[in-house]
Amino acid sequence: MPKKVTQAQITTYLQTLRETPQRIASLTAGLDESRLHAARAPGEWSVVDILAHLRGCADVWSYSIYAMLILDNPELAYIHPRAWAKKQDYATVRFAENFQAFAVGRQNLLRILAGLSFDEWDRSARFIGKANTYTVFGETMRMALHEFDHWQQLETTISSV
Repeated sequence: MPKKVTQAQITTYLQTLRETPQRIASLTAGLDESRLHAARAPGEWSVVDILAHLRGCADVWSYSIYAMLILDNPELAYIHPRAWAKKQDYATVRFAENFQAFAVGRQNLLRILAGLSFDEWDRSARFIGKANTYTVFGETMRMALHEFDHWQQLETTISSV
């Protein structure tokens, strides 16, 4: 594991991943399906669109983390999270169903990540066509930072529709 990675960083990113479903639940409590599908303006994402995107990213990045943990230095096909979400048609799934699947997937991921030894955070993979090597820590950090960026988007979208 790179020397710069600390237990404090791991704890911070796990906390962000833990908080995302809680924030979504809190922000969307009591909103009906029509409001969840409403966008602030044409071409912008609705709450349903944001959740579909977050779920697609979580699915793809969790898959790569699981592969890194069970295989030794795998070479994985690159799956674009937006293409995955579109292929799964997540934006057409009812919000409650989509959110439940996201939350269960998150619980499973957190259960696995919470039990890792420090060395397991450095397990890695390469993606076909990509030059870099990715690690469990790197994918976890990427997911946490990405979700943190969307927290404000969710708040703004909900407050304006």
